[in-house]
Amino acid sequence: MIDMLPVFKEYLDNFYLAISGIWCLSQEDVRERLLKGRSPSVFEPSLPEEKPVLIDMYLLSKLLPTAPFSNEIGVNHFIELQGRLVVIGSYDWLKESTDLSRIYEKPPLIQLFKCLRDAAAHDNHFQIKDRKIKVNFPLKWRNKELSEKDDGQVLFSRWMALGDIEYLLQDVSVSISGSHK
Repeated sequence: MIDMLPVFKEYLDNFYLAISGIWCLSQEDVRERLLKGRSPSVFEPSLPEEKPVLIDMYLLSKLLPTAPFSNEIGVNHFIELQGRLVVIGSYDWLKESTDLSRIYEKPPLIQLFKCLRDAAAHDNHFQIKDRKIKVNFPLKWRNKELSEKDDGQVLFSRWMALGDIEYLLQDVSVSISGSHK
């Protein structure tokens, strides 16, 4: 495995932990053994005079559909949301950590990463024609190409799969490492 930026690795590990928990708790027998009858989880606020937030994880987990799953609804939706958060968080961290103010001057992979981030943040759909920052289309990554014709298309499950996230972050890491030499 190619090394990736530590923060990308951390985001990716959290993604895998979150989706393993989603899959696990969507198994009714597992949910019943692990969570039923447990005390609520307590989230302490930092706001003065506010009470702790109590979350009944058993009741919350019952919102997950039970196995087997449909590829169109249910657990896959929760997992897709987690994947979108990884892409958004990873790009946003990169933007804050480096000078990406002139994105159109960046390597095509970084321009593509910005487009993927925006699609993840906009209900999983590319909004290419409404871009305020112009990029140099088409943008290519491995066997994929993003162009103006992809406007309105779905990011995850159409343009890329959730399993592609790790490879994207590895390639971005290599690109960033190469530009800092």
